[in-house]
Amino acid sequence: MRGFTQIQAVLSVVMILLMGVVWGLPIAPALYVFDWMTSFGPGDRSWPDLFLIGFSASIAFLTWGMFLLLLSGTLQFLIRMRVKDRIVAPLASLTTIRWAICGQLHRSTHPILMHVVPSFFANAYYRLAGCKIGKNVNINSDRINDPSLVELGDNVVVGGGATLNGHLVEKGNIVLEKIIVGKNSTVGGATMVGPGARIGENCILGNRAVLPKRKVIPDGEIWGGIPARFIKMSQSDSSK
Repeated sequence: MRGFTQIQAVLSVVMILLMGVVWGLPIAPALYVFDWMTSFGPGDRSWPDLFLIGFSASIAFLTWGMFLLLLSGTLQFLIRMRVKDRIVAPLASLTTIRWAICGQLHRSTHPILMHVVPSFFANAYYRLAGCKIGKNVNINSDRINDPSLVELGDNVVVGGGATLNGHLVEKGNIVLEKIIVGKNSTVGGATMVGPGARIGENCILGNRAVLPKRKVIPDGEIWGGIPARFIKMSQSDSSK
């Protein structure tokens, strides 16, 4: 793409303005909630009135956070690329721009997302942003960096601080690859999972393990370490 450096500079300014919009628009419903709740107080700055103001401010902050998740998730849904398995594109390309915008939109949610995992609200946001999530999935991390590149099967648990990263740069190209975690598997806390990695069903990836790009964990195995390697069969599979 010709003039990509200049385009990148302009987009940097645009992204700053976009963050102002993304963070700013949800303030409107938050202010409405704050004004409505404080209208029930005496307005005399007495202790009961101050307590009501403080409580109203906390509810307004939560309102801002919920609308931030909704707005950011919706924008990501509209902008994100539908990746079947893998996309390779020049670093100076529209693909990179779309990926970068989605990444910035996702990062904009961290002030609130880190406080609502695990919950229905976090799962709903990740789904809206493009993550495929099965039933009874427990996500404890705000570091699923590329939601639209992640698939989580039924009963999957993602530990606190786990990082699932669906992108990398290779030979001047941006590479976007899906991460798939099979049913009944656990991704341990503070783990790092690279793009294109596959974790089978009934698997465990131990805490703080690093699963490199495109590595495959077969069904029923327990892996751990840096880089992650086979430790033993899971109890459910070894008993078969």
